[in-house]
Amino acid sequence: MELPTRQIALQRDIGVEELDHLDTQINRVEKELSAIAKGHAGVFLLRTIPGVGPRTAEAVVAYIDRADRFARNKQVGSYFGLVPSQDQTGDRNRLGHITREGPATVRKLLTEAAWQGIRRSPHIRSYFERVQNGDEQRKKIALIATAHYLVRVMHSMLRSGELWRFDGEDAARQADAQAA
Repeated sequence: MELPTRQIALQRDIGVEELDHLDTQINRVEKELSAIAKGHAGVFLLRTIPGVGPRTAEAVVAYIDRADRFARNKQVGSYFGLVPSQDQTGDRNRLGHITREGPATVRKLLTEAAWQGIRRSPHIRSYFERVQNGDEQRKKIALIATAHYLVRVMHSMLRSGELWRFDGEDAARQADAQAA
């Protein structure tokens, strides 16, 4: 591409070189993270959930740390800020937006995993649709509820050491993942 001046062309070339360098560094870090995750049982467990990728599993395992530090599954949702804020005065109880407490990065990864799970698993999709109740305006609420459900399931899996209890379509995916 012809640029109007040599200075702009130089800026472009330097920018491209920086991107190449950053890409190399990212690939190096991802290889190291993958090597660490291969030996971690918790990451393997969480990756059996449809839609949960390696970085999501690693982030959840890293932030939960020891699953026994949460007495109940619902506390994990609060820890990640996936529960509604509550304004209670007298006999009035109003539930608002999510609290957004805890790590925003993990919350974002969980919502992306929820979208992927909705696409890939009939079980997760049915949960999403049950919460949405056919109302398009409840799509965001249903997505956050699905992410909250997934993090509770992840916590249970880490506590018990059990694999994802999958249905027929997910069984083929599970077999392919274990073969790879």
